[in-house]
Amino acid sequence: MTDLTGQIKDQRGGFVKILSKIPGFKGYMEKETRRDADKIVRDAVAAKFTDQLDRMTELQNDLLSNGGFEFVDDVEQSAVKLRTFIDRVKTAPRGYGGLFDAVQVKEEQLDQLYNFDYQLLSEAEGLALAIDQCRVALGVMPAPPAAEGTAPAPIGLEALKPALSALKRICTGLNDLYDKRQHVLVGSL
Repeated sequence: MTDLTGQIKDQRGGFVKILSKIPGFKGYMEKETRRDADKIVRDAVAAKFTDQLDRMTELQNDLLSNGGFEFVDDVEQSAVKLRTFIDRVKTAPRGYGGLFDAVQVKEEQLDQLYNFDYQLLSEAEGLALAIDQCRVALGVMPAPPAAEGTAPAPIGLEALKPALSALKRICTGLNDLYDKRQHVLVGSL
């Protein structure tokens, strides 16, 4: 996150550099920079998961087209959890509250928020893999080559059950992880 904060600082003009010499202004600008970085990171997290939500809709269409009607609701349950998560990320308060804001986040807590956001970005990759496993099991996506000495990925409607369980577990876990992020914010009251 420090790289993003540095990029934001570098983009500020000479006028801001002059103002940063005013006592107290530099600290204010650093907090604003962190606040901007927090918003950018949360927007990136929401965008990554919105892409995966779109892929889940495609998965539902694949299920309908390939005889997996009984599994469409399972995907929808996961999609609802994912939509809830995305909405929470998009509407979260910014990482630093102003002097009179109801929620004021200290810099140590903001670093914890960045760590949660990094974990969330990592979870996007796990969700993409879980969706891929569902599509492989359904037979609409080729399986990746099996490692030497291992069996190829199972294909068929029965193979969908564990893949859909993994999908649901990840979407539930996202909301749980986000609850922990929110706990850091509530702890700052």
